Amino acid sequence: MPDTAPASPLDAFSGRIEPTRVPLLYQFGLAFVALAMVLLPLIYIALIIAVGWLVWWHLQNDIGIITHARGRAAVIALVVYLAPAVAGGIFILFLVKPLFSRSTDRPQIFKITPAEEPLLFAFVAKICQLVGAPEPREIRLDTQVNASAGFRRGWLSFFGSDLVLVIGLPLAAGMTARQLAGVLAHEFGHFAQGAGMRLSYIIRSVNAWFARVVFERDHWDEKLEEWSQSEEWWIKLIFMLAKGGVWVGRKVLWCLMHLGHAISCFMSRQMEYDADSYEAKLAGSAEFARTAARLRSLGFGHAVAMNDAYQTYQSKELPDDLPAMVLWREKNLPAEVQKEFDKHTAEAKTSWNDTHPADPDRVKAALAWQAPGVFQQETPAAELFADFTASCQNVTRHFFEHILEVPAGKVQFRSTTRMVEDRQSADASDQYLEAFYGKNFHLLRIQSIEPGCQGTWREAVDQMEPLAATYGHQLAQLDRCQEALLKQVIAGDLITAGFTLSEPGQFSLASSTKSGAEFAIRETNHEMQQLAALMSSYETGASRRLAAALDWWQSHHEDEASRRHLERLLVAQRALASGVPNMMQASRTSRSLQLLFDNAANHSNGYELERQARAVAQRIEVATSQCMTTLGDAEHPYLSGHPPIAQALHLPDQKDNEWARAFQLANVCTEALVPLLVRIMGDLCGLALAAEKEMKAAASQFTPPEAPPPEAASGESDATVVAA
Repeated sequence: MPDTAPASPLDAFSGRIEPTRVPLLYQFGLAFVALAMVLLPLIYIALIIAVGWLVWWHLQNDIGIITHARGRAAVIALVVYLAPAVAGGIFILFLVKPLFSRSTDRPQIFKITPAEEPLLFAFVAKICQLVGAPEPREIRLDTQVNASAGFRRGWLSFFGSDLVLVIGLPLAAGMTARQLAGVLAHEFGHFAQGAGMRLSYIIRSVNAWFARVVFERDHWDEKLEEWSQSEEWWIKLIFMLAKGGVWVGRKVLWCLMHLGHAISCFMSRQMEYDADSYEAKLAGSAEFARTAARLRSLGFGHAVAMNDAYQTYQSKELPDDLPAMVLWREKNLPAEVQKEFDKHTAEAKTSWNDTHPADPDRVKAALAWQAPGVFQQETPAAELFADFTASCQNVTRHFFEHILEVPAGKVQFRSTTRMVEDRQSADASDQYLEAFYGKNFHLLRIQSIEPGCQGTWREAVDQMEPLAATYGHQLAQLDRCQEALLKQVIAGDLITAGFTLSEPGQFSLASSTKSGAEFAIRETNHEMQQLAALMSSYETGASRRLAAALDWWQSHHEDEASRRHLERLLVAQRALASGVPNMMQASRTSRSLQLLFDNAANHSNGYELERQARAVAQRIEVATSQCMTTLGDAEHPYLSGHPPIAQALHLPDQKDNEWARAFQLANVCTEALVPLLVRIMGDLCGLALAAEKEMKAAASQFTPPEAPPPEAASGESDATVVAA
């Protein structure tokens, strides 16, 4: 039978798409929402005018405050008269400032041209023609599991058809041409209705503006905080009033932001249904459900791949093809994770404050169209690109260097094949860890693995196994103590900083005093020490078992490279295990620092808060420094060339902001050193399990010598008979 498949995706389009009819009521509703969104900033401007009028009225009508005062009272009266005016003026400044605030600089974009990707541009043009939307003047690529279409120059393109399309390359890596075509049809479906397109842009822009000005801070905010801490009472009074006014202004903005969000949510969901209809008509209603599932699973793969990249970045390596990493992770999701993910998705419900409908509702609406689709080609979407691998590598490097601003020259881009092998090895180490310890592995209870095990492997197993169940209960108790200790340490730092804890019980405290926190911390530490004494027998047995198996493995394997790798693992394990207390100290303390900053707006004394925050940051600095000292010159067991672990870490520069530096140092401990130690323990367990398997196999093949004949055994002889 001859191959009837079209030679080009452009030849696979058949039929036409009927425009989705938008009811007149829907259009009126969209216009009403857009009008309401425009009114919200006008309400804000009216508030500014009202405050300005009040300041003017005060200056005009309350001048009597200073006309009748004499002597020192005149000074006080002048302050009382001017304070509301100055504070009001500053308040107005902070209210006006958001109206003219500019968004942060946009990152560099990665755009392509029709000359570079002629098939992709023609493919997009064909979809636009069928949907009835204007063709984009520019196509950009990024690494997100998403596609979007919008005005290329923002408001400058509002009254024209100057569009830009952004395609996330993980979509092209993990979808068929049919699925990608449906996603693009959805994006252009938003622009099939010219009026709706512009009204929705107004709605999104106003919502985005409110969100930015509510949460964004600049150097003016820092100056206001600094001035409000002045030792001169009259200066402090003025700026404390201004600070209170700014707080009120931001609360007003916050209310308007949430009001705008609530107003626009319903229409936003309707616009998504409208755009979904174009996807269903182009790719088919049945394909819509499959595409939605691919988007979800690729999104999950993207999250795991980004975590992988973060882990390897801590060792100064990054993948050179992020979309390939996303696809690999998506294809290798554990079955139980995929099952739980699908269950969560199936149970999702659309809430009144959602901007997008839940997937089950969207799929149901798409199936109701019963559209067969006008494009059904199932070839990989990657074939739409002239050189997909090269595009992925270029966009990946652009993403890390220009979007995440990874310092050039401080990382190496490794082939994704090698990075996948490394991640597979890391995943396998987790399995070895569970196979050796069961559920009884705990980072805080790791002991250094020393050479020359005392006793035999069998004695260690006999010591470890009977205590496993009891040890599991003790670990659960240890976790409860750790959680309580974390809360108590945080509470102690908050109290020292001058905060009042209204509910000390939430921090595992009996009272909200500093002495109460210190007492609770001592009690929890004492309980953990008693618990450690009870747990030591199992832990000693586990360490002896691991050491004995590794000793056996080393004595029965002569490959020098493997023996050297084991030695590096053991040296690194001992160095990292010694640093665990400092790693945990840095992690706990960073939580305290974060909460101090999160609650800064509720603190009345910025100087006192800053003093305690600096003390907390110093504790992180000390803990990390001690951790680096314990690492010494221990070699990194997984990096090529095996540099010292301490040199392979991304430590912040001494000149960096002290708060940012403290958080980065804590992240080095929790996000780099802890995973490295866990992986090393897993690999050691893997070697130990292999050794135990070989030991058992050798024991099963051992044949004891035959017993001597009875007559020989009972006869007179000077020979000594040794029983096997």
